[in-house]
Amino acid sequence: MTARRRHASRLSAAASRLDSIAAQATPRGAGERGILRLSGPDLLARAGALLPPGCPHPGLPPRREVRAGALEWAPGARVPVELWVFPGPRSATGEDLLELHLPGAQPVLDLVFAQLLAAGARAADPGEFTRRAFLNGRLDLVQAEAVLDLVQARTAEAAAAAAHALSGALGGEARAAQEALAAARVELEAGLDFAEGDSQDVAPADVERLLERAAAALARGTDGETQHAARTRAEFRILLCGAPNAGKSSLLRALTGAEVLISPESGTTRDRIEARWNAAAATLPWILLDGPGTGGDPADLRDAAARVRAAGDAADADLAWLCCDGADSAARSPAAPAGLPALRLRTKSDLPRVAGGAADGALRVSARTGEGFAELAAATARAASAAESAHAARLASGARHAEALAAAATALARARALHAAGGPQDLVAEEVREASRALGELTGALTPEDLLDRLFARFCVGK
Repeated sequence: MTARRRHASRLSAAASRLDSIAAQATPRGAGERGILRLSGPDLLARAGALLPPGCPHPGLPPRREVRAGALEWAPGARVPVELWVFPGPRSATGEDLLELHLPGAQPVLDLVFAQLLAAGARAADPGEFTRRAFLNGRLDLVQAEAVLDLVQARTAEAAAAAAHALSGALGGEARAAQEALAAARVELEAGLDFAEGDSQDVAPADVERLLERAAAALARGTDGETQHAARTRAEFRILLCGAPNAGKSSLLRALTGAEVLISPESGTTRDRIEARWNAAAATLPWILLDGPGTGGDPADLRDAAARVRAAGDAADADLAWLCCDGADSAARSPAAPAGLPALRLRTKSDLPRVAGGAADGALRVSARTGEGFAELAAATARAASAAESAHAARLASGARHAEALAAAATALARARALHAAGGPQDLVAEEVREASRALGELTGALTPEDLLDRLFARFCVGK
Protein backbone atom coordinates (compact mmCIF):
# COMPACT_ATOMS: atom_id res chain seq x y z
CA MET A 1 0.00 0.00 0.00
CA THR A 2 1.38 3.43 -0.91
CA ALA A 3 1.94 6.11 1.71
CA ARG A 4 -0.94 8.14 0.26
CA ARG A 5 -3.36 5.19 0.44
CA ARG A 6 -2.28 4.36 3.99
CA HIS A 7 -2.81 7.96 5.03
CA ALA A 8 -6.23 8.03 3.37
CA SER A 9 -7.15 4.76 5.10
CA ARG A 10 -6.20 6.21 8.47
CA LEU A 11 -8.19 9.38 7.85
CA SER A 12 -11.17 7.26 6.83
CA ALA A 13 -10.90 5.24 10.06
CA ALA A 14 -10.72 8.45 12.06
CA ALA A 15 -13.66 10.01 10.20
CA SER A 16 -15.84 7.01 10.98
CA ARG A 17 -15.52 7.73 14.73
CA LEU A 18 -16.32 11.41 15.01
CA ASP A 19 -18.61 10.81 17.97
CA SER A 20 -18.03 12.19 21.45
CA ILE A 21 -16.41 9.75 23.86
CA ALA A 22 -16.46 9.72 27.66
CA ALA A 23 -14.60 7.87 30.41
CA GLN A 24 -13.63 8.16 34.04
CA ALA A 25 -10.07 9.52 34.05
CA THR A 26 -9.32 8.81 37.72
CA PRO A 27 -9.03 5.34 39.31
CA ARG A 28 -12.29 3.78 40.44
CA GLY A 29 -12.99 3.89 44.15
CA ALA A 30 -13.19 6.50 46.85
CA GLY A 31 -11.02 9.57 46.46
CA GLU A 32 -10.97 13.29 47.15
CA ARG A 33 -11.80 14.06 43.52
CA GLY A 34 -13.09 12.14 40.52
CA ILE A 35 -12.75 13.24 36.90
CA LEU A 36 -15.00 12.37 33.97
CA ARG A 37 -13.43 13.22 30.60
CA LEU A 38 -15.17 13.82 27.27
CA SER A 39 -13.70 14.43 23.81
CA GLY A 40 -15.23 15.01 20.40
CA PRO A 41 -14.78 17.21 17.32
CA ASP A 42 -18.03 19.16 17.97
CA LEU A 43 -18.27 18.61 21.71
CA LEU A 44 -18.56 22.26 22.79
CA ALA A 45 -21.44 22.87 20.38
CA ARG A 46 -23.26 19.84 21.84
CA ALA A 47 -22.37 20.49 25.48
CA GLY A 48 -25.80 21.85 26.34
CA ALA A 49 -27.45 18.57 25.29
CA LEU A 50 -24.78 16.28 26.80
CA LEU A 51 -24.10 17.77 30.22
CA PRO A 52 -26.31 16.86 33.22
CA PRO A 53 -28.88 19.32 34.60
CA GLY A 54 -27.35 22.20 36.50
CA CYS A 55 -23.86 21.65 35.11
CA PRO A 56 -22.25 24.88 33.86
CA HIS A 57 -21.79 25.15 30.09
CA PRO A 58 -18.75 26.39 28.15
CA GLY A 59 -18.77 30.10 27.46
CA LEU A 60 -19.02 31.77 24.07
CA PRO A 61 -16.77 32.21 22.25
CA PRO A 62 -15.11 28.97 23.46
CA ARG A 63 -11.88 29.42 25.40
CA ARG A 64 -9.83 27.59 27.99
CA GLU A 65 -11.53 28.10 31.31
CA VAL A 66 -12.84 26.52 34.49
CA ARG A 67 -16.50 27.03 35.39
CA ALA A 68 -17.91 26.13 38.80
CA GLY A 69 -21.44 25.09 39.59
CA ALA A 70 -23.57 22.24 40.94
CA LEU A 71 -25.05 19.44 38.87
CA GLU A 72 -27.91 17.09 39.63
CA TRP A 73 -26.47 13.58 39.91
CA ALA A 74 -29.80 12.09 41.06
CA PRO A 75 -33.32 13.56 41.23
CA GLY A 76 -33.21 16.36 43.76
CA ALA A 77 -29.56 15.66 44.71
CA ARG A 78 -26.77 18.03 43.69
CA VAL A 79 -23.00 18.02 44.05
CA PRO A 80 -20.44 20.73 43.33
CA VAL A 81 -18.72 20.45 39.97
CA GLU A 82 -15.97 22.22 38.06
CA LEU A 83 -16.17 22.14 34.28
CA TRP A 84 -12.72 22.37 32.68
CA VAL A 85 -12.93 23.50 29.06
CA PHE A 86 -10.24 22.83 26.42
CA PRO A 87 -11.33 23.87 22.90
CA GLY A 88 -9.83 21.98 19.97
CA PRO A 89 -7.53 21.79 18.15
CA ARG A 90 -5.17 22.96 20.91
CA SER A 91 -6.37 20.38 23.42
CA ALA A 92 -4.70 17.13 24.47
CA THR A 93 -6.68 15.12 21.90
CA GLY A 94 -6.82 17.78 19.17
CA GLU A 95 -10.64 17.85 19.61
CA ASP A 96 -12.91 19.75 21.96
CA LEU A 97 -12.21 18.36 25.43
CA LEU A 98 -14.25 18.70 28.64
CA GLU A 99 -13.54 17.46 32.14
CA LEU A 100 -16.04 17.27 34.98
CA HIS A 101 -14.26 17.47 38.35
CA LEU A 102 -16.53 16.03 41.03
CA PRO A 103 -16.32 14.72 44.59
CA GLY A 104 -14.66 11.31 44.41
CA ALA A 105 -17.66 9.21 45.46
CA GLN A 106 -17.91 6.30 43.01
CA PRO A 107 -21.74 6.06 43.06
CA VAL A 108 -21.95 9.75 42.12
CA LEU A 109 -19.42 9.33 39.31
CA ASP A 110 -21.23 6.25 37.99
CA LEU A 111 -24.61 8.00 37.85
CA VAL A 112 -23.21 11.14 36.20
CA PHE A 113 -21.36 8.95 33.68
CA ALA A 114 -24.61 7.11 32.93
CA GLN A 115 -26.24 10.48 32.25
CA LEU A 116 -23.51 11.36 29.75
CA LEU A 117 -24.04 8.08 27.90
CA ALA A 118 -27.82 8.50 27.90
CA ALA A 119 -27.38 11.98 26.41
CA GLY A 120 -25.42 10.61 23.43
CA ALA A 121 -21.78 10.21 24.45
CA ARG A 122 -20.10 6.85 23.87
CA ALA A 123 -17.99 4.99 26.42
CA ALA A 124 -14.37 5.32 25.27
CA ASP A 125 -12.34 2.28 24.28
CA PRO A 126 -9.03 1.62 26.09
CA GLY A 127 -6.47 4.17 24.92
CA GLU A 128 -8.96 6.00 22.69
CA PHE A 129 -8.14 9.46 24.06
CA THR A 130 -4.44 8.93 23.30
CA ARG A 131 -5.28 7.40 19.93
CA ARG A 132 -7.28 10.47 18.96
CA ALA A 133 -4.36 12.65 20.05
CA PHE A 134 -2.15 10.62 17.71
CA LEU A 135 -4.61 10.71 14.79
CA ASN A 136 -5.01 14.47 15.21
CA GLY A 137 -1.26 15.12 15.23
CA ARG A 138 -0.95 16.07 18.91
CA LEU A 139 1.40 13.13 19.57
CA ASP A 140 3.59 11.00 17.36
CA LEU A 141 3.67 7.23 17.87
CA VAL A 142 6.82 7.37 20.00
CA GLN A 143 5.08 9.78 22.39
CA ALA A 144 1.92 7.67 22.44
CA GLU A 145 4.01 4.67 23.52
CA ALA A 146 5.59 6.89 26.19
CA VAL A 147 2.14 7.71 27.61
CA LEU A 148 1.59 4.01 28.21
CA ASP A 149 5.05 3.60 29.74
CA LEU A 150 4.39 6.53 32.08
CA VAL A 151 1.04 5.11 33.20
CA GLN A 152 2.65 1.72 33.88
CA ALA A 153 5.83 3.09 35.51
CA ARG A 154 6.45 1.51 38.92
CA THR A 155 9.71 3.31 39.75
CA ALA A 156 11.11 6.82 39.47
CA GLU A 157 13.62 5.49 36.93
CA ALA A 158 10.90 4.10 34.65
CA ALA A 159 8.86 7.29 34.98
CA ALA A 160 11.87 9.44 34.07
CA ALA A 161 12.58 7.32 30.99
CA ALA A 162 8.93 7.59 29.89
CA ALA A 163 8.91 11.34 30.48
CA HIS A 164 12.00 11.70 28.31
CA ALA A 165 10.28 9.87 25.45
CA LEU A 166 7.09 11.87 25.99
CA SER A 167 9.06 15.11 25.59
CA GLY A 168 9.25 14.28 21.88
CA ALA A 169 13.04 14.31 21.52
CA LEU A 170 13.21 11.28 19.24
CA GLY A 171 10.19 12.34 17.20
CA GLY A 172 11.69 15.81 16.81
CA GLU A 173 14.93 14.44 15.42
CA ALA A 174 12.95 12.12 13.10
CA ARG A 175 10.93 15.08 11.80
CA ALA A 176 14.11 17.12 11.27
CA ALA A 177 15.54 14.24 9.24
CA GLN A 178 12.28 13.89 7.31
CA GLU A 179 12.29 17.57 6.38
CA ALA A 180 15.87 17.39 5.11
CA LEU A 181 15.09 14.22 3.14
CA ALA A 182 11.99 15.81 1.62
CA ALA A 183 14.01 18.81 0.50
CA ALA A 184 16.68 16.50 -0.98
CA ARG A 185 13.97 14.60 -2.90
CA VAL A 186 12.72 17.88 -4.36
CA GLU A 187 16.22 18.61 -5.64
CA LEU A 188 16.73 15.09 -6.98
CA GLU A 189 13.35 14.75 -8.64
CA ALA A 190 13.68 18.18 -10.23
CA GLY A 191 16.74 16.83 -11.97
CA LEU A 192 14.72 13.87 -13.22
CA ASP A 193 11.80 15.97 -14.43
CA PHE A 194 13.78 18.54 -16.42
CA ALA A 195 16.13 18.09 -19.32
CA GLU A 196 19.74 19.01 -18.71
CA GLY A 197 20.07 22.78 -18.56
CA ASP A 198 16.34 23.41 -18.12
CA SER A 199 16.43 23.67 -14.33
CA GLN A 200 18.65 26.21 -12.62
CA ASP A 201 17.83 24.92 -9.12
CA VAL A 202 19.42 21.46 -9.12
CA ALA A 203 22.76 21.61 -7.31
CA PRO A 204 24.68 18.48 -6.23
CA ALA A 205 26.20 20.40 -3.32
CA ASP A 206 22.72 21.29 -2.04
CA VAL A 207 21.67 17.65 -2.17
CA GLU A 208 24.73 16.55 -0.23
CA ARG A 209 24.18 19.29 2.35
CA LEU A 210 20.58 18.14 2.89
CA LEU A 211 21.57 14.47 3.14
CA GLU A 212 24.26 15.39 5.65
CA ARG A 213 21.70 17.32 7.70
CA ALA A 214 19.39 14.29 7.70
CA ALA A 215 22.25 12.00 8.74
CA ALA A 216 23.14 14.31 11.64
CA ALA A 217 19.54 14.34 12.90
CA LEU A 218 19.39 10.54 12.66
CA ALA A 219 22.64 10.22 14.60
CA ARG A 220 21.30 12.46 17.37
CA GLY A 221 18.09 10.45 17.54
CA THR A 222 20.00 7.16 17.65
CA ASP A 223 22.32 8.41 20.40
CA GLY A 224 19.36 9.59 22.47
CA GLU A 225 17.55 6.29 22.03
CA THR A 226 20.68 4.38 23.06
CA GLN A 227 20.93 6.41 26.25
CA HIS A 228 17.19 5.91 26.87
CA ALA A 229 17.54 2.14 26.45
CA ALA A 230 20.44 2.08 28.89
CA ARG A 231 18.17 3.69 31.51
CA THR A 232 15.47 1.04 31.02
CA ARG A 233 16.25 -1.41 33.78
CA ALA A 234 16.01 -5.11 32.89
CA GLU A 235 15.44 -6.39 36.41
CA PHE A 236 12.87 -6.50 39.23
CA ARG A 237 14.13 -4.99 42.47
CA ILE A 238 12.79 -5.99 45.90
CA LEU A 239 13.41 -3.87 48.98
CA LEU A 240 13.60 -5.66 52.33
CA CYS A 241 12.06 -3.46 55.04
CA GLY A 242 12.03 -4.21 58.74
CA ALA A 243 13.30 -3.34 62.17
CA PRO A 244 16.80 -4.36 63.27
CA ASN A 245 17.04 -8.13 63.80
CA ALA A 246 13.83 -8.78 61.86
CA GLY A 247 15.68 -11.47 59.89
CA LYS A 248 16.17 -9.52 56.66
CA SER A 249 19.87 -10.29 56.23
CA SER A 250 19.41 -13.97 57.04
CA LEU A 251 16.62 -14.18 54.49
CA LEU A 252 18.72 -12.46 51.82
CA ARG A 253 21.67 -14.81 52.44
CA ALA A 254 19.45 -17.91 52.35
CA LEU A 255 17.80 -16.90 49.07
CA THR A 256 20.84 -15.53 47.21
CA GLY A 257 23.87 -17.16 48.79
CA ALA A 258 25.44 -13.74 49.28
CA GLU A 259 28.07 -13.42 52.00
CA VAL A 260 26.23 -11.26 54.52
CA LEU A 261 27.40 -10.56 58.06
CA ILE A 262 24.72 -11.77 60.49
CA SER A 263 24.75 -11.11 64.21
CA PRO A 264 22.20 -10.93 67.02
CA GLU A 265 23.59 -7.48 67.81
CA SER A 266 21.30 -4.71 66.58
CA GLY A 267 22.66 -2.54 63.76
CA THR A 268 25.09 -5.08 62.25
CA THR A 269 23.97 -4.19 58.71
CA ARG A 270 25.18 -0.65 58.02
CA ASP A 271 25.49 -0.51 54.23
CA ARG A 272 23.15 -1.24 51.36
CA ILE A 273 23.49 -4.80 50.04
CA GLU A 274 22.28 -6.06 46.66
CA ALA A 275 22.15 -9.70 45.58
CA ARG A 276 20.32 -11.71 42.92
CA TRP A 277 17.74 -14.33 43.82
CA ASN A 278 17.73 -16.97 41.08
CA ALA A 279 14.14 -18.05 41.66
CA ALA A 280 12.69 -20.42 39.07
CA ALA A 281 9.59 -18.20 38.82
CA ALA A 282 11.60 -15.11 37.80
CA THR A 283 11.49 -14.10 34.14
CA LEU A 284 13.46 -10.94 34.88
CA PRO A 285 16.35 -11.03 37.36
CA TRP A 286 15.09 -10.47 40.91
CA ILE A 287 17.47 -8.24 42.87
CA LEU A 288 17.09 -8.12 46.66
CA LEU A 289 18.03 -4.85 48.37
CA ASP A 290 18.86 -4.84 52.07
CA GLY A 291 20.11 -2.12 54.39
CA PRO A 292 20.08 -0.98 58.00
CA GLY A 293 16.90 -1.87 59.84
CA THR A 294 14.48 1.05 60.03
CA GLY A 295 11.05 -0.49 60.30
CA GLY A 296 10.15 0.85 56.86
CA ASP A 297 8.24 3.76 58.45
CA PRO A 298 9.61 7.28 57.86
CA ALA A 299 8.63 8.14 61.45
CA ASP A 300 11.19 5.58 62.66
CA LEU A 301 14.11 7.30 60.89
CA ARG A 302 16.06 9.44 63.31
CA ASP A 303 18.29 11.52 61.06
CA ALA A 304 18.16 13.26 57.69
CA ALA A 305 20.75 10.95 56.10
CA ALA A 306 18.66 7.90 57.00
CA ARG A 307 15.53 9.51 55.56
CA VAL A 308 17.31 10.34 52.30
CA ARG A 309 18.74 6.81 52.06
CA ALA A 310 15.35 5.17 52.70
CA ALA A 311 13.64 7.38 50.13
CA GLY A 312 16.31 6.53 47.58
CA ASP A 313 16.00 2.79 48.27
CA ALA A 314 12.21 2.93 47.85
CA ALA A 315 12.47 4.91 44.61
CA ASP A 316 14.88 2.26 43.27
CA ALA A 317 12.57 -0.66 44.08
CA ASP A 318 9.57 -2.30 42.44
CA LEU A 319 8.29 -4.22 45.48
CA ALA A 320 8.75 -4.16 49.27
CA TRP A 321 8.96 -7.16 51.55
CA LEU A 322 7.76 -6.02 54.98
CA CYS A 323 9.68 -8.30 57.35
CA CYS A 324 8.52 -8.87 60.90
CA ASP A 325 10.12 -11.15 63.51
CA GLY A 326 7.55 -13.95 63.82
CA ALA A 327 9.07 -15.15 67.10
CA ASP A 328 8.69 -11.79 68.85
CA SER A 329 5.25 -11.19 70.34
CA ALA A 330 5.87 -7.43 70.40
CA ALA A 331 7.03 -7.17 66.76
CA ARG A 332 4.83 -5.35 64.27
CA SER A 333 4.99 -5.29 60.48
CA PRO A 334 6.65 -2.14 59.17
CA ALA A 335 4.75 0.36 57.06
CA ALA A 336 5.13 0.07 53.30
CA PRO A 337 7.07 2.87 51.59
CA ALA A 338 4.67 5.28 49.92
CA GLY A 339 3.56 4.18 46.47
CA LEU A 340 5.33 0.81 46.60
CA PRO A 341 3.40 -2.50 46.46
CA ALA A 342 4.28 -4.78 49.34
CA LEU A 343 4.18 -8.33 50.70
CA ARG A 344 4.04 -8.98 54.46
CA LEU A 345 6.48 -11.61 55.79
CA ARG A 346 6.86 -13.17 59.23
CA THR A 347 10.42 -14.45 59.48
CA LYS A 348 11.97 -17.12 61.76
CA SER A 349 9.01 -19.44 61.34
CA ASP A 350 11.18 -22.34 62.59
CA LEU A 351 11.11 -20.81 66.09
CA PRO A 352 8.10 -21.23 68.41
CA ARG A 353 5.11 -19.45 66.94
CA VAL A 354 3.44 -16.48 68.51
CA ALA A 355 -0.27 -17.08 68.93
CA GLY A 356 -2.18 -15.22 66.25
CA GLY A 357 1.04 -14.17 64.59
CA ALA A 358 -0.22 -14.74 61.04
CA ALA A 359 -3.54 -12.96 61.49
CA ASP A 360 -2.39 -10.14 59.21
CA GLY A 361 -2.16 -12.55 56.26
CA ALA A 362 1.64 -12.48 56.26
CA LEU A 363 3.68 -15.26 54.64
CA ARG A 364 5.64 -17.34 57.16
CA VAL A 365 9.25 -17.97 56.08
CA SER A 366 12.35 -19.46 57.67
CA ALA A 367 15.85 -18.64 56.49
CA ARG A 368 17.09 -21.71 58.37
CA THR A 369 14.74 -24.39 56.98
CA GLY A 370 13.50 -22.80 53.75
CA GLU A 371 9.89 -23.01 54.93
CA GLY A 372 7.65 -20.71 52.90
CA PHE A 373 10.21 -20.01 50.14
CA ALA A 374 8.02 -21.57 47.44
CA GLU A 375 5.03 -19.51 48.55
CA LEU A 376 7.20 -16.40 48.71
CA ALA A 377 8.45 -16.99 45.16
CA ALA A 378 4.89 -17.46 43.87
CA ALA A 379 3.61 -14.31 45.59
CA THR A 380 6.58 -12.31 44.33
CA ALA A 381 6.04 -13.60 40.79
CA ARG A 382 2.42 -12.44 40.91
CA ALA A 383 3.52 -9.00 42.08
CA ALA A 384 6.24 -8.88 39.40
CA SER A 385 4.03 -9.87 36.47
CA ALA A 386 2.63 -6.39 35.82
CA ALA A 387 6.06 -4.77 36.01
CA GLU A 388 7.56 -7.45 33.77
CA SER A 389 4.77 -7.02 31.20
CA ALA A 390 5.38 -3.28 31.16
CA HIS A 391 9.13 -3.85 30.80
CA ALA A 392 8.57 -6.29 27.91
CA ALA A 393 6.40 -3.67 26.20
CA ARG A 394 9.13 -1.05 26.66
CA LEU A 395 11.70 -3.44 25.19
CA ALA A 396 9.38 -4.10 22.21
CA SER A 397 8.97 -0.35 21.65
CA GLY A 398 12.71 0.17 21.92
CA ALA A 399 13.34 -2.62 19.41
CA ARG A 400 10.84 -1.05 17.00
CA HIS A 401 12.55 2.34 17.34
CA ALA A 402 16.01 0.85 16.84
CA GLU A 403 14.90 -1.12 13.77
CA ALA A 404 13.33 1.93 12.13
CA LEU A 405 16.33 4.15 12.89
CA ALA A 406 18.75 1.53 11.56
CA ALA A 407 16.73 1.07 8.36
CA ALA A 408 16.63 4.82 7.79
CA ALA A 409 20.34 5.23 8.46
CA THR A 410 21.24 2.34 6.13
CA ALA A 411 19.14 3.71 3.27
CA LEU A 412 20.54 7.19 3.81
CA ALA A 413 24.11 5.87 3.78
CA ARG A 414 23.43 4.16 0.45
CA ALA A 415 21.95 7.38 -0.93
CA ARG A 416 24.98 9.41 0.11
CA ALA A 417 27.41 6.86 -1.33
CA LEU A 418 25.55 6.75 -4.66
CA HIS A 419 25.36 10.52 -4.83
CA ALA A 420 29.04 10.98 -4.00
CA ALA A 421 29.98 8.50 -6.74
CA GLY A 422 27.84 10.33 -9.29
CA GLY A 423 25.37 7.45 -9.54
CA PRO A 424 21.96 7.68 -11.21
CA GLN A 425 19.75 10.27 -9.54
CA ASP A 426 16.70 8.04 -9.71
CA LEU A 427 18.48 5.43 -7.57
CA VAL A 428 19.59 8.10 -5.11
CA ALA A 429 16.01 9.38 -4.92
CA GLU A 430 14.72 5.85 -4.30
CA GLU A 431 17.11 5.37 -1.36
CA VAL A 432 16.01 8.73 0.05
CA ARG A 433 12.38 7.60 -0.23
CA GLU A 434 13.27 4.36 1.60
CA ALA A 435 14.84 6.34 4.44
CA SER A 436 11.72 8.53 4.65
CA ARG A 437 9.50 5.44 4.74
CA ALA A 438 11.41 3.99 7.70
CA LEU A 439 11.08 7.25 9.61
CA GLY A 440 7.36 7.34 8.79
CA GLU A 441 6.95 3.96 10.46
CA LEU A 442 8.85 5.24 13.50
CA THR A 443 6.63 8.29 14.06
CA GLY A 444 3.40 6.56 13.02
CA ALA A 445 2.81 8.35 9.72
CA LEU A 446 3.04 5.01 7.87
CA THR A 447 2.40 2.56 10.68
CA PRO A 448 -0.03 -0.30 9.87
CA GLU A 449 -3.43 0.00 11.52
CA ASP A 450 -3.15 -3.40 13.24
CA LEU A 451 0.00 -2.26 15.08
CA LEU A 452 -1.92 0.77 16.34
CA ASP A 453 -4.77 -1.47 17.45
CA ARG A 454 -2.38 -3.64 19.47
CA LEU A 455 -0.68 -0.63 21.04
CA PHE A 456 -3.75 1.28 22.16
CA ALA A 457 -5.54 -1.86 23.38
CA ARG A 458 -2.93 -2.03 26.17
CA PHE A 459 -4.06 1.32 27.59
CA CYS A 460 -6.52 1.65 30.43
CA VAL A 461 -9.89 3.31 29.79
CA GLY A 462 -9.74 7.07 30.25
CA LYS A 463 -6.25 7.53 28.79
